[in-house]
Amino acid sequence: MTKLFFIVSFIFTLPLQFASIRYNYSYYGDVVHSAPGMTFAAYFNAQTLGTKLSSPEDFVIYNNDIYIIDSVENKIVVVDDTFTKKAEYNSFALTTSYQHQLSELGETDFNPLTLKAAFGLDVKPSGIYVADTGNFRIIKLNHQFEVVDVFAHMEDPTFDTIAFEPQDITVDVTERMYVVAKNVYEGIMEINSDGSFNRFTGVNPVSLTPIEIFRRSLMSEAQLAQLKLYLPTEYTSVEINERSFIYATSKPSGTNAENMIQLINPKGIDTLKRRGYHKPMGDVHYLQGMNNYVITGPSLLVDIAATKDGIYSVLDQKRSRIFTYDSEGNLLYINGDEGMQSDKFSEGVAIGYLGDDLLVLDRKARTMIVYRLTDFGRAVNLAISYHANGDFNRAAAVWEEVIRLNTNYEIAYNGIGKYLLREGRFREAMTYFDLGHDHYYYSKAFREYRNAIIKANFGYIILTVVVIMGGAIGLKIRKTYRKGGSILYED
Repeated sequence: MTKLFFIVSFIFTLPLQFASIRYNYSYYGDVVHSAPGMTFAAYFNAQTLGTKLSSPEDFVIYNNDIYIIDSVENKIVVVDDTFTKKAEYNSFALTTSYQHQLSELGETDFNPLTLKAAFGLDVKPSGIYVADTGNFRIIKLNHQFEVVDVFAHMEDPTFDTIAFEPQDITVDVTERMYVVAKNVYEGIMEINSDGSFNRFTGVNPVSLTPIEIFRRSLMSEAQLAQLKLYLPTEYTSVEINERSFIYATSKPSGTNAENMIQLINPKGIDTLKRRGYHKPMGDVHYLQGMNNYVITGPSLLVDIAATKDGIYSVLDQKRSRIFTYDSEGNLLYINGDEGMQSDKFSEGVAIGYLGDDLLVLDRKARTMIVYRLTDFGRAVNLAISYHANGDFNRAAAVWEEVIRLNTNYEIAYNGIGKYLLREGRFREAMTYFDLGHDHYYYSKAFREYRNAIIKANFGYIILTVVVIMGGAIGLKIRKTYRKGGSILYED
């Protein structure tokens, strides 16, 4: 029986095993061959950098420098864009202003600060922000790696029973901090520039099925108290863009396996577009339950990185894959593969864009892998860029090239359809939207085509209506006249 189950499982997942980094999902949800969008270009690690890394947890790219944080070595390593180490810091002197601030509070210890199990950081023009997890605080440094301020005490009832353990952090242009904290389910913490807690934003809602709601309505208070506690899922990463919108990923659960990626606006509302064939969620197909032969369950998305023209990528730690989407939620391409070879990664914890290159941090191998766009990936990104900047003619031309590179790429047909729609070639646009299975834009093209037909033949339509109405009125008068004449004859 076990052998039979293995055979069935293997057959079911065979397309994914062979597809590896060369697959995508069709409109019908089938696994289809696709040219890879990115390919391995380089790597660097502790040996090539001439330093020691034990458990690198996060990195951020600022001014083409790569800042890496290690939770065991408790240090920050700075690497330039040639992948050469520039500096590393494991202690941080206090600035004079911060010493003065401590003096006013009666503190006399001005020794340099050190990190303890620090898991996250962000670098902005205003400074370097470190989620010093093991010390239950956020440290703000200047660009000389000196301590400017420390934020440790959060005034919120949430932390009456648990410690404040920041794990990931991103900072906006007003120096407001957005923090993912351990064991915090209320949402992403929004902290003012002075370190005071403001609110939770992007609260991940809990949704119960109608059956669960009905069952609970029949239970007593004692029975309800014994039920499993339904908690909103935990966020795993945050990154803010130039519009102060927050890209965020969260852990999967029974209530939000299709809502693990969000784009949260300043009001705290998720505005992520999900107009693709399938919702942005990593792998669409997966086995449920326990299985010793294949990886089961939905993707485990642990980090997100945004680049130009609304394109963003998410890192699936479970299957060592990277899924790249456009601003509409279309899955553009899938990259990455599990392994200990130099071109693969086994425990990805963070990703980030260095120009057009995508960097992946492998905690287990203590290595940074660099992926570069292929001709196919470059063409896809270029077409999206032309479209985003209003150059629809060039976008259509590049989409034609994409189709030549990959005839299975249904998104390209929709890209050409959007150009034809704007050009007023509605019938042709409908053909391409049909090939691309884009019902939303097909309906728009059909509506415009119908309106154009009506407008072009408006005179004939009115004439036909008038003739029909006139004929109907004349027929009615004639029937009435005949009826009246018949009655008169009988009298």
